[in-house]
Amino acid sequence: MRRPQTPLVKILVVGANHAGKTSLIQKFVFDEYLDATPTIGVNFAQKICVGEAGPLNLSIWDLSGQPRFRFLAPLFCSGASGVVLVFDLTRPDTLKEAKTWLELVSRHAQTVQADSIVLAGMKSDLNSQISRNEIQRFCHAYDIITFIPCSAKNGTNVTKVFTCLSTAIQRSQVEHSNLESPSLVTY
Repeated sequence: MRRPQTPLVKILVVGANHAGKTSLIQKFVFDEYLDATPTIGVNFAQKICVGEAGPLNLSIWDLSGQPRFRFLAPLFCSGASGVVLVFDLTRPDTLKEAKTWLELVSRHAQTVQADSIVLAGMKSDLNSQISRNEIQRFCHAYDIITFIPCSAKNGTNVTKVFTCLSTAIQRSQVEHSNLESPSLVTY
């Protein structure tokens, strides 16, 4: 008997330069913490993650936060089902820059539903320089439902970021397609 195919979904991980995007992905996919060097262009990883309605095969696209590579970002947004919007809890400017990334994603990744965006506050193992109220205001202003403080260094909430996003994508796909289970997303 043939096993059912695990649905493939494209995930974008976006945010400011040095916010912790690559470290988050490395910890999630390989269970390793690397003090990563800046991404040049885009990196790619893949991992199965179990959401509320079952497993999804996450195709994770790590877009460079460096301004000189921003012109490439729209090329990789097409077909995305979800977004992890990353900022650094120790650098308030990265939360402000998150607005720019949201605008870019909303323009170029029309398949991403508002409820399929997770805000990940990296470096929760350090003292936050951003108040909880400021984060809540940001979430409210941009209709972000899920905020998760996490740390790639000690692993806090890393898996939760991707599990919550997987569940949000599954729910969104059911709601927007009237299906009982997630559909295969291609790009």
